[in-house]
Amino acid sequence: MGTMVNRFAIIQSLWVEYQKVRRSKTLWITALAVFLVSLISGLFMFILQDPERARQFGLVGAKALIFGGTADWQSLFNLTLLLVSVGGLIIFGFIFVWIFGREFSDKTVYDILSLPTPRVTIVLAKLVTAAYWSLVLVLIVFVLSLGIGALLQLPAWSAATGLTGFRLLLITGVLTVLLTIPFALVASTTRGYLPAVGCLFLALVLGQVVSQLGYGQYYPWTIPMFYSGAAEALTGKVATPLGLVSYIVVGIVCVLSFVILGAWWRYADQT
Repeated sequence: MGTMVNRFAIIQSLWVEYQKVRRSKTLWITALAVFLVSLISGLFMFILQDPERARQFGLVGAKALIFGGTADWQSLFNLTLLLVSVGGLIIFGFIFVWIFGREFSDKTVYDILSLPTPRVTIVLAKLVTAAYWSLVLVLIVFVLSLGIGALLQLPAWSAATGLTGFRLLLITGVLTVLLTIPFALVASTTRGYLPAVGCLFLALVLGQVVSQLGYGQYYPWTIPMFYSGAAEALTGKVATPLGLVSYIVVGIVCVLSFVILGAWWRYADQT
């Protein structure tokens, strides 16, 4: 009986979160963001196809030439992976921050906590909703990449290239999603958006510094980029391969932030 009640509670909580997302403008903002990511990838491929033609349209070909010298499917996937590993942290982080922070900004947190639903169930429903939302956006990026590549008639297509691109994109997205849970924790403990968004951009800035120092494979929020191998493929620079320690770091950050997040919602004074 208890299992059925818990199952009903989680389904009910997921339905509530779905309704919030469906009616929000944030859904369309994130969809527009991933569309722009795909558009940027396509624009660079368009420039690489014919830099002189791009200059006639007022586009700067030199910037695109930095990211590889050929316009093919492999380069398109590599550039998309790079943009997702960096831009995905911003987009997915914003999703997690919004789902948790909006309850405090809209003063609805007290209504939620007054319900007979366990607080941990509420947290779990929010995390599942945010993760599902983020991974759907990853799938949209892949579909858009296929459409852009076909539209530009990029060469060197093969089923193996497509499957490899999809696998790398999906796992990069999963790693990025796991590493956005700490920002949901910040949004909860600070009861709002701005501190969490500030931590998000601070994590990105520190990632650039740590990567330049040669320790990016141990810094959580640069690990997805190292995993994808996109930066190495596009710039030609040899990057340090990820080892077991990198995945342990991701696991520790994910599990620890999840436990603290659940404990905070369960025990923190919300009066």
